[in-house]
Amino acid sequence: MSEQDRQKRLQAAINRRDYSADEMQEKFAPGSHGCHEALHVSSMLGDLVDERLCDHPAVLMVPEWYAIAERAQEALFDLYQAIGTAHLGDGK
Repeated sequence: MSEQDRQKRLQAAINRRDYSADEMQEKFAPGSHGCHEALHVSSMLGDLVDERLCDHPAVLMVPEWYAIAERAQEALFDLYQAIGTAHLGDGK
């Protein structure tokens, strides 16, 4: 996904929620409840991928599928760590 795609999604999110860019920053910046929500969702999804996909017999039987599922879980863990560092740290 490119930066252009991210910007389009951001604008769509602003439009969907009827927030200005400043309001979006206030509601979802590190340290906010909205950021904490993203932290929680990344944790839940990582756990779900680990428990339901990485341990699923169909996935366990195919090394390629297991490797993809494991990468997905690792990416979600990395996202959780990045959000947590910003959210619980100084936001930098």
